[in-house]
Amino acid sequence: MTKDISFSNHVTWTEGAKGEIAFPTGHRIEFALPAEFGGVEGFPSPEDIFVSAANACVLTTTLARAKKYDVVLRSYRSEAVGVLEWVGDGREVTRIEIKVRLSADGDPDTLLEMFADVADKVPVVRSMSTSVSIDFEVV
Repeated sequence: MTKDISFSNHVTWTEGAKGEIAFPTGHRIEFALPAEFGGVEGFPSPEDIFVSAANACVLTTTLARAKKYDVVLRSYRSEAVGVLEWVGDGREVTRIEIKVRLSADGDPDTLLEMFADVADKVPVVRSMSTSVSIDFEVV
């Protein structure tokens, strides 16, 4: 396995309080300053993207760990909420709560072991100083 993997993107200011993230794949995400700070309604903010990165990485880590534990996922849905608070002289996302609801074929003890492994291995979450909680529920 490769020791170092790089991820890149380009950000361009498009107009007013809006910008665009462009990825080498050609995918693009428009974003804006949150409306609460004088930005534009209807666009994700950098804070939204930050919280969604943690949430998306929980999914991809769960998919990878399911293969390792020989668990067959039938469905997966998660919701993430991040809280932006004043800390010292500025604001930061102080916590993210992720609630995962999934259906899977696997031994209950194996599923619990897999969930603990996922919670410990999510690269984006491991890279954050933000407190992140992940709640798994099998439905």
